[in-house]
Amino acid sequence: MAVTRAARWTWLSCLYAALVVAGFGYALVDLPVQVSDSYGNIVKASSGTLGNLVAGEFHQAGYLRPLLWGQLRVVLDWSGGRYYEWFRGWHVGQLAVLTLLFVHIVRPRRWADAAALPVGLAALVGMHTFAGTIREAFPINTFMTILLCCLAAAALALGPPRWWRDVAAAALTIVAALTVESGLLVPVIVVAAWIAGARGISRWGVAGQLALVAGYFVLRFVVLHIGSPQLEERSSGFGFSMLDPDDLIARFGGNPLPFYAYNVGTSILSVFASEPRGGLWVAARTVVAGNWWGPATLNVVASLLASALIVRFAWVRRRVWWSRQTDRADQVVIVFLAVTLANAAISYAYTKDVILSPAGVFFALALTVALAHALDAARNLRVTRLAVVAVVLLALSTAWAGRAVGAYLGLRHAAAVMRQEWAYVDQLLAREPSADTSALAVRIKRQLQDEAVLRHPVRPPLSGDWVEWFQE
Repeated sequence: MAVTRAARWTWLSCLYAALVVAGFGYALVDLPVQVSDSYGNIVKASSGTLGNLVAGEFHQAGYLRPLLWGQLRVVLDWSGGRYYEWFRGWHVGQLAVLTLLFVHIVRPRRWADAAALPVGLAALVGMHTFAGTIREAFPINTFMTILLCCLAAAALALGPPRWWRDVAAAALTIVAALTVESGLLVPVIVVAAWIAGARGISRWGVAGQLALVAGYFVLRFVVLHIGSPQLEERSSGFGFSMLDPDDLIARFGGNPLPFYAYNVGTSILSVFASEPRGGLWVAARTVVAGNWWGPATLNVVASLLASALIVRFAWVRRRVWWSRQTDRADQVVIVFLAVTLANAAISYAYTKDVILSPAGVFFALALTVALAHALDAARNLRVTRLAVVAVVLLALSTAWAGRAVGAYLGLRHAAAVMRQEWAYVDQLLAREPSADTSALAVRIKRQLQDEAVLRHPVRPPLSGDWVEWFQE
């Protein structure tokens, strides 16, 4: 009977997760292949051979991302010129696999797990760090690829010990690290899980992860001399305003360490409090302007309530952690803390919501297991305390439901904006002196424009005061 009951909660959780994927997948397929960061990348990836494209990315200044372009070229070749179907289908598939891995790591087998999962999934899709992975594409969202690698690594590390898990984890590290720099979080997950007591990956597998990280840095800095991004690379948020590269150099060119420390510190705060955002104090700025209640404030309230729940779990379980008698929930929270610190460290050169997406996903996982623990413990409370807990949990779930709604509306809004860009793409490209005007680029532009404007027109917009509130 116990096994049957556990399976029932698991299947109910999977059914709910499928509904989430269906809802957001429906919004995702409304997005055309965007102009910015997609059209130019498709043109570049379509030129030459796959081997030359990947080889050339080993010699770029400041970045080592050969497999990013390799993945893009492979999907391009598979698509046979059907860009919209393949790239949007790929994106929806990524979302489905990510959600499946999320449920697998939570492993809902009790009523408390199943009750906590909807809030955890709302945090997954509603987290500000997730917006870029579900709304933007290049035209493959490589940050979503990193999330898949990170959750797959966690699933391997938290599972039963098997020799093949070591090999799979090593392959994930190689693919992730050569796709985007945040792929280096995969070894962090493996090592943190092992320290927390998980033994899905052996001691030799952990040692292999450390060796791969060392090899990556030797390849990048000693062999290829690629280096890291500098202040002049891009604009960055600082305080209440954005600073252009010239402003950054003027202010921090002599000593960038304070700027780097600011990025690391605000990245950690951004995960736990949704503020600041990309270095900008968005909610604080709106409050100073006199708007005390809006989407930015809702984000902060939701994140602070969730963070308080995670801190409460860590405090209650502190003696278990110290005695190294951890269970799966403990290990998930410990991995989240490690990923957050490492993700913030990676963001030292510049901080951005989407770069923090791995920490954001593990924040949602930690919230899920912490909420399940709180629900389980609430059964033994007296009526008065139970009422207080119920009010807090109601506020928590309502706030995160609001953030999930905002994420969905963000997709609908992005679909309209992207089509507007395609409607005036010629004017946009005319302002770009480096725009490719070759016959190949013109053919691809015309096809993407036709797919965005004519074949898949925008859906009727949603309207109402509640929609306008979310779009403040």
